[in-house]
Amino acid sequence: MDRRMDRRTVAKGAGAIAGAAAMGMFPAVAEAAPGAAQTTPAEPSLYERLGGYFAIAAVVNRFSDEIIKNPVLKKNPALKAWNKTEAEARLPGLKFGRTLWIAAAAGGPFVYTGLPLSEAHAEFNLTAEEFAEVGKEIVSALDFYEVPEREQQELMAAYQASMSDVVTATEQDTTTT
Repeated sequence: MDRRMDRRTVAKGAGAIAGAAAMGMFPAVAEAAPGAAQTTPAEPSLYERLGGYFAIAAVVNRFSDEIIKNPVLKKNPALKAWNKTEAEARLPGLKFGRTLWIAAAAGGPFVYTGLPLSEAHAEFNLTAEEFAEVGKEIVSALDFYEVPEREQQELMAAYQASMSDVVTATEQDTTTT
């Protein structure tokens, strides 16, 4: 099965088309006509190279669903309780927030307006191991959609930069409670 997204899943516009072409979603846009002035365009942003909002939303949708099923993350009592009591009602909004955060972090035309990450994650008492496990699910979703390595590395660098806002527990904290 071809897992690449087609044009209908990617935002319209030149930026999204360039990003989707960079991801290999469809053939590159035709080259300039012979004799046309050759200019060196600025490199597209990570947001554009990821394919824009719709492509980012597809990745977020996939990894968000996988996080809930992840056996390592199910060991965290607060996450397990959230999955049982809150996920059905709140997961769609969480996916929207995650998509907005990634789109903004990737240089898209958005500003993340959700809760500060430290506040949004405080109740979960997350460890570095759990943070890394979420990162693995993100990479798995990026692989599923055949996102090139360079874009994966850039996106994961932005994710890693948020670690100090998200991780609030040590492994020792979780074994003593």
